[in-house]
Amino acid sequence: MSFLKRARKEDLISLATDLGEKPAPTFSKIDLVSLIQGNKHYNEDDAKLMLETVVAEREERFKLEAERKETLKMEAERKETLKMEAERKETLKMAAEKERLKLAAEQERLKLAAEQERLKLAAEQERLKLAAEQERLKLAAEQERGLELENCE
Repeated sequence: MSFLKRARKEDLISLATDLGEKPAPTFSKIDLVSLIQGNKHYNEDDAKLMLETVVAEREERFKLEAERKETLKMEAERKETLKMEAERKETLKMAAEKERLKLAAEQERLKLAAEQERLKLAAEQERLKLAAEQERLKLAAEQERGLELENCE
């Protein structure tokens, strides 16, 4: 009988239900023990075995629930890890694309700067060519004037 007094209330409710009783959740442990002992099918040895089974089933349910929670927790952690990895990969991809665009822009800037320098040099070369031609024409004109002056004298 003392084994009933040491049992948990939830186990006593299960045992009383197994014996065909309809215990209310508000019953105290003392009321549950009295209800069980007063049952027409009550046998101490059988009740002890039934209570051990009830306890074992509760512990098994508790163990399975703990395992299920652990599995869910691990699955959630795995999903979070996968999500973080995907976000990291996307961030790296975006950074690589940004770097590629930056390099392409720098290449284009250098290409334009080189073209500008080439045009500047070509313009300077043309200016020097025209200045040389002008100087040549000036010298030719001076020589011709010099010859005309000699012919006039």
